[in-house]
Amino acid sequence: MAKKKDEIRRTDLNNSMLKRVIIRADFTPMLDLEATVSDINRQEWFRGKFNNYERRTLEVKKDEEQDNLEGQYVKRFDDCNIEPEKNVTLDIGSNFVCIDINCDEHYTQIDEYLRLMVNIVGHIVGLDNYVKMDRLAIRKTDGLESIEGKTADEVFEYFDQQIEEEGDKFTYRTYTDSFIYSKKQVMVHYNRTVRVIPGETATFIFVLDIDTYLERGNIENRRPNVDELWALYYERLNEASFDLFKRGVKEDYLNSIMKEQDE
Repeated sequence: MAKKKDEIRRTDLNNSMLKRVIIRADFTPMLDLEATVSDINRQEWFRGKFNNYERRTLEVKKDEEQDNLEGQYVKRFDDCNIEPEKNVTLDIGSNFVCIDINCDEHYTQIDEYLRLMVNIVGHIVGLDNYVKMDRLAIRKTDGLESIEGKTADEVFEYFDQQIEEEGDKFTYRTYTDSFIYSKKQVMVHYNRTVRVIPGETATFIFVLDIDTYLERGNIENRRPNVDELWALYYERLNEASFDLFKRGVKEDYLNSIMKEQDE
């Protein structure tokens, strides 16, 4: 039996459109990156999660108002053992932690990765008296490829209804909104993009990119413990992300990707 949008939960769906998930925390710089990562690596909840570790240099913005870049050392873990998705990297820098998940058909839920994130960040807060949260975020990117522009009308709520007819007149179009999602009190960047690859029959690539985040003014305790971090990530950011995904696609589509009842 078909369900209404407001009745559908995350656990009801097999979302084959989900392509990438980024979970990130930014904070004031920790005093000793090397010692902190070594301590994290000894924790029972972290042991065995990754098979590979290396020191990397990332190019990051030196100043948010400028375009100049500088190198930043990070500790990178990859070859992940969290089942069933192994295409995952974890970067720990002096002022951020980032888990980057490239999804495939085996990806199921974000919960294990959120638990890892809150354990890492909570541990950093416990070790370093000077660390304070500046930003917490979850970004999810959904993508769909079709040789027919009308797919947008069948799946998405917010793409141009004439996109098929205009396929030979443009190669890229984006729709962007930034707002506060009042239900969960989180900030949102909400992007919908269509790209057209010319050919005998044009191919349309649709992307739904939802970035939910909390900045320091929205984080009541900037030195949260593990339980507080879980509430921020899971109950606010992740639930907001799912609500907005449902808002961006049609009810019939959601029902078409429902799990079988005996799964």
